[in-house]
Amino acid sequence: MEVLRHEGPGRLGLVRLGEYSFRTPALAGIDFTLSPFNSFFHPKEPGDYDFNLAPAIPLGFYTPDEVIQKTIGRLWSINYEGFNAFYLPALRRTEYLPEFFKIIERYGFEAVYLGNSKILIREYRHFVRILREIRERFPNIMIIADLEPFFYPLAVYLGVDAFDTRSLKLYDFEGKTFTQYSPFIWKEGGNSLDSARETILLVRKALEEGKLRYLVENFFPTQYNAGILRIADLEHGDYLEKYTPIQKETVYFISDASIRRPEVKRWHSRVVERFVPPKNTGLLLLFPCSAKKPYSFSRSHTLYRKAVKEALGSGIAKVHELILTSPFGVVPREWEWLAKYDIVVTGHWSEEEIKPAAELLAKTLEKYPKDVPIIAHLDEAYVEIAKMAAEMTGREIIFTRVENGTTSKESLRSLTETLREFELEGTKEDRTYRYFEGIRKVFDFYFGIGAGEAVLPDKGQVKGSKMLRLFVDGQQTGTYKDGVISVTPFGMQRIYDATKSYWVKIDFDLRGDVFAVGVGEADERIRPDDIVGIVRDEKVVGVGKAVLSGEEMIRAKKGVAVKVRKRA
Repeated sequence: MEVLRHEGPGRLGLVRLGEYSFRTPALAGIDFTLSPFNSFFHPKEPGDYDFNLAPAIPLGFYTPDEVIQKTIGRLWSINYEGFNAFYLPALRRTEYLPEFFKIIERYGFEAVYLGNSKILIREYRHFVRILREIRERFPNIMIIADLEPFFYPLAVYLGVDAFDTRSLKLYDFEGKTFTQYSPFIWKEGGNSLDSARETILLVRKALEEGKLRYLVENFFPTQYNAGILRIADLEHGDYLEKYTPIQKETVYFISDASIRRPEVKRWHSRVVERFVPPKNTGLLLLFPCSAKKPYSFSRSHTLYRKAVKEALGSGIAKVHELILTSPFGVVPREWEWLAKYDIVVTGHWSEEEIKPAAELLAKTLEKYPKDVPIIAHLDEAYVEIAKMAAEMTGREIIFTRVENGTTSKESLRSLTETLREFELEGTKEDRTYRYFEGIRKVFDFYFGIGAGEAVLPDKGQVKGSKMLRLFVDGQQTGTYKDGVISVTPFGMQRIYDATKSYWVKIDFDLRGDVFAVGVGEADERIRPDDIVGIVRDEKVVGVGKAVLSGEEMIRAKKGVAVKVRKRA
């Protein structure tokens, strides 16, 4: 199986079986007839199915140790020639998984059929853990499960590639047809297989458009769906995040589960790890977010900026701004183009929103020198967040007097009067430095601290008006426009030398795309769709877009790892 696109562990894939190929997620035909425990009919040759399931011994979820040990011994004696799918029993005793994995590895199976699927989904932690262990160890193996269509979006999001539909005939026998709200609301008559096909097409469409997580959060018909996703978010957030591309489109936060999305956790970690305040910061301002993005285009932030300019004049070049928001917590002004999200605004914040935002703000405030004054122009829950952060850090925060919202005449007047108590004077050098910093910090977001300085040092040049072209010593390092960047091989070499990040190492002449089989090493920080440098003998020989995560590139043996855009 080759991975074409990721959203979380969920993936669009291409499966080649001889001369036959198909796309995933899919409905798969499974031939069980060669497995003695499934049928008395036991032909000598595999049938014409997508997958021929190897003979196996059925084990229940609660099977005791001694039986599992005897079973594993028996499985090693089976002749697996002619079979391309392995039956993996879902067991409560997950310590035996490595033994089954050795068999899968030795015989090079194309697919794993996850046994006891309908029992396993009731065991939230086991379901997520088993999928994670299979997916991480075998990137090119298909995972097949037997589940109802209302589990398809969630199962695919967590790593399942295809679904066996034989058991769906039981619903036809009862005269039931699935709806999005099954098992509570059914249609009469119809065909369960048609429902399965419709749901698979919907899941595939969501994957193609980068909206699978959105679809998952709209399919919560049972407590099992909600419970499994919660466990995945809270206990396996790193698993979800490493396969999740950097967001390019607006993320819609529609439920309580939305604030636990991997994009949110990634944002929090990058604020902590990749944001450094501008060196010339003389005053820090805290503002609330706005419904319109980027914030600078909103009416409220236009009014804030006007008030700051009126109070400080040229000193505005020494002011730095942090925007407080849910669920991203803290957005440095330079990163506002990168915070693409939409959330229901009611004025009521839950504890799950307030506490993480306060903790992130506290960690961010600690990055500023202690003699830098902090002014907060906030209302509602934003005030509570700032006060919690002040208590955590021991930093004093001066709150403006806000009446009838932060944009009322009285509130803006208070902001102006508060700022006039501080004397700041900015120079031409301060303005140029801040202009450069606005670009640099976006590169830091993507590649780590030091990347911005590498592509645009103080001696660098910026040319253009809308699409900005960046130069060092007459050579172009990259481009920047509204938070969207590109990097040249020369620029990537400078980033690699400065940060040793986002690299894929090869030992051959680069002519086309880089396939997974040709990857020697890869930076584990790489996520699907990231810009990466292709490195040979410490020289960047090309720049491309990652298809797989860095860890996945090393383990995978099939498919494209990096789509090359530019060669040195």
